[in-house]
Amino acid sequence: MIQDMIGYIAGVFILFSIVPQIIKSYKTKSVKDISILMLISILIGTAFWIAYGIMVQGMPVIVLNIIYFFVVAYQLFLKIKYEK
Repeated sequence: MIQDMIGYIAGVFILFSIVPQIIKSYKTKSVKDISILMLISILIGTAFWIAYGIMVQGMPVIVLNIIYFFVVAYQLFLKIKYEK
């Protein structure tokens, strides 16, 4: 369906929006300018999007938000690991 394709495309763009930050954090080991509250808020919001996707049986919402959840969780891990 066209709706699913649009959902997947939107999700991929959102997913890739954080990838440059993760790469920079990993390479530089610097995370001082990243807000831990922002990362936690994104994780909570993403968990709700996953729940919503399950309720409406929206596969693009479910799949991409599960991936996004783990990507943001990795950024949070880097924040905690490299915070000085």
